[in-house]
Amino acid sequence: MTITMYGADWCGDCRRAKAFFAEHEIEYESIDLVDHPEAIDVAAELAGGRKSIPVIVYASGAVLVEPSNEELAEQQRRENAFQVVEVASEGRFELRRAGELLSFADYQTRNESDVVVPHVETLRPHRGNGYAERLMDGITEALHASGRTITPLCPFAAQYMRERPELTPLLTAA
Repeated sequence: MTITMYGADWCGDCRRAKAFFAEHEIEYESIDLVDHPEAIDVAAELAGGRKSIPVIVYASGAVLVEPSNEELAEQQRRENAFQVVEVASEGRFELRRAGELLSFADYQTRNESDVVVPHVETLRPHRGNGYAERLMDGITEALHASGRTITPLCPFAAQYMRERPELTPLLTAA
């Protein structure tokens, strides 16, 4: 996760934000506006024209200006939250965290309501963390909410469905 903080050593709110990051072992890049005055306009633009610091930019694109510790903690929770997103134009569901793709499932739609899943994959650096299961959790929630069914051709997806008899109503009738 990439976090960039625009600030200055003389700023109390900047020191507090740095202490928050240190206490929670959160990595970030610090741009000191005294040492890098060319970044002042960048920070002001990110802050919507305000000339307040710190300006903290997250990988997701979220920008916090003079945040409290509670706001920093809440943003960390949002950044660390998992999202399952359906990208219909690409025929796949994706598991993302802080904008980063972790796992995906390809699909085709059959009969407008049947989602055929031939492949589920977790990207190599993220394997072994249960992300494919999280992805399937999100897929089945989305299918249930939209009234669609699933035909799990992928061995992992089929095993996931077999292990959860409560999801049987989501299976496409043969």
